[in-house]
Amino acid sequence: LITSGEIIAVLNTEDKDKILFPRGEAMLVELDGHIMVNDLVSDEMMQQNMQGDGNGNVPNEAILEAMRKSHMERQQRLFTAETDVNPKKQIRRGEAICIGGQWFRVSSAVREGPLSDQPARAQAPLSVSSRKELSKKNEVEGYYRPFGERNIPLDHPLHKETIENVMAAKEAQTRLQRIAAAQGRAVTGGAGAQLLSSNATATNPETLAKAFVSTASSGHMRRRPTGARVHHAAHMNAKKAAEQVEEAKKAASDPCLIYSHARRHGCTLDVRDLYLATRDDIPVPEKEVDIYNMMIKYKLLEPNELMKRPRMSKKNMNLGEDGKPKKRRYYERKGQRMTNTHLIGTEIGQALAAAAEKQSRGKSVGDG
Repeated sequence: LITSGEIIAVLNTEDKDKILFPRGEAMLVELDGHIMVNDLVSDEMMQQNMQGDGNGNVPNEAILEAMRKSHMERQQRLFTAETDVNPKKQIRRGEAICIGGQWFRVSSAVREGPLSDQPARAQAPLSVSSRKELSKKNEVEGYYRPFGERNIPLDHPLHKETIENVMAAKEAQTRLQRIAAAQGRAVTGGAGAQLLSSNATATNPETLAKAFVSTASSGHMRRRPTGARVHHAAHMNAKKAAEQVEEAKKAASDPCLIYSHARRHGCTLDVRDLYLATRDDIPVPEKEVDIYNMMIKYKLLEPNELMKRPRMSKKNMNLGEDGKPKKRRYYERKGQRMTNTHLIGTEIGQALAAAAEKQSRGKSVGDG
């Protein structure tokens, strides 16, 4: 739950424990680049090879060693996702990323082994996003899994369902490309370009699918009539056109398309850097109500929605359940004796004795 960001975890420095808070509705954005995975050998095939060829022949030591090496390489590939756009401009190590419906942290390990074996500086933060890079010592020591322009290292392996989702998304993309190529340039522009592009889009998937189907159904009608096209249109019957529209609708509405791009919490690094570089150029509203009206105007807030949550009140430990100050009680420890014996018989000694007597009766002393 902490890895995926479904709950917010804050480190409590007093008792070295975590404080958990509900996140509520999360803000997720797509990352540029189509997600891909390497072709993986199934575990069933590996087990069959280890058992022999079915004729009672057992592989020799060299073959077993080669299979073990292949198995280790396959396991390492399960910790990596591939993309066709540089991901380092939009996410950094330690941040949460969703691939194929499964949540990960971009690997920050500096040595092989589980998270518990990593030094504190190489462990992913509790938050799903971070404001700065991890410790420079990690770069000096070297990260265990490389983070390049075409690969994203992960903190735990891809599940079988995740790989199936990513492969299904790739097939859906191929189907869309085939339909777009068959329909012509009218489909490849606009909605088609957004569906097929490696760049992320903020458009609602259902709206994008409807626009793609609408363009596909009317694309041939928007072309300039020529002799060849008029002849082609004359021979295209209504049944074939309806089949093409239905095929485009099915392809554009494929739910697997959602797995084409990775997702993360909050804005990407490039958008954040753009904001930080230009925020001084934006005039600051004089009143908070102006900010509130601007947020409603640009649909960042709903009408009558609070702009910020009220600050959480900290319980005063000095007050009782009725709101009144707690009565302090003092108790004498066993074997306690008066050490200022030189004050016996003086005014100060008498005051100390009176105070000790009040304490023994459970009354407060020196509270004003």
